[in-house]
This record gives sequence, structure tokens and C-alpha cells, in this order.
Amino acid sequence: MFTPDEVRALAILAALLAAGAGLTVLEARRPDILALTLGDSLALGFDRAADGDSARAPAQGPAPGRAAADSARAASVPDSAAKSAYGPDGRLDLNRASAEELEGLPGIGPKTAERIVVDRAKRGRFRTVKDLGRVKGIGPKTLARLAPHLTVEKPRKP
Repeated sequence: MFTPDEVRALAILAALLAAGAGLTVLEARRPDILALTLGDSLALGFDRAADGDSARAPAQGPAPGRAAADSARAASVPDSAAKSAYGPDGRLDLNRASAEELEGLPGIGPKTAERIVVDRAKRGRFRTVKDLGRVKGIGPKTLARLAPHLTVEKPRKP
């Protein structure tokens, strides 16, 4: 009938199918549990460089006292500035991102992040993600690595 390898493969497929069905049910009942995007992960404390400990896993959540500092900072910032530069798809909007948010991107350090903000202030909004190539230090390879994490939203009309 079936060889032992076939039985093992069928068992693995059945387990994967059951896991997928379980996640589908979980998603239907509690969509907030599985709805993490890049922006959410950065907001949850996955920015290891800010903690100064690159080896520590972020599973423990934000550092003690950090939540209080973040909430105090959010309370002192006006509503228009408190909105995240991350879109609903988890990508960072180049025209709303701060230097700190830009530093969370792969391959972007403090100097490059500052150059992006200064370039945006001097030359105006980025029209496409490819416009980021006009910033010193961002070549085609860096741009290709960053493109999946970035977006340029259209300006909102009042």
C-alpha cells in the first residue's frame, strides 16, 4: 500500500494542513494576533541597536522604562506628528519618516538617515522610491535592498 517514507510524508502534509487550518481559524477569530507588519515589529522593540544589545532577542518586549518614556513622548507630540510613518502594509513612507525611523532600515546608519532627511528638506518630497538614489551613499544595490521596505504615499489634500 504505502511505503514508510510515503506514510511519513503524508503525516507531515496532514500536520501542515492542520496547522494552516488552525491559523486560518485563529486569523478569523482574532485578526489582531497575526497582523504584524514591519512597522509593528519595529514599534514592538525589534530595534536592537536602540537597546545597545545586539545579541538580546526581542521576545521579552520593550525594555523596562522604555514604554513609559515612549508614552510620555507620544503625549507631548501633537496628533499630526504622532502618527507613524509606516503605512498599513508595513512599509515606511519616505516623505514622513524621521531620521530615527530611517535608521531602522537595513543598511541605513545615522549619517545616511540624516542625509535623506536633509535631502528631502532641500529638494522637496520624494515622488518615487527610486528618487532615493539621489541621496549620497545610496547606490543601486542599497536602493534594491531598501525598496521592499519603502513607499512614497501621495500627499493628502486638506
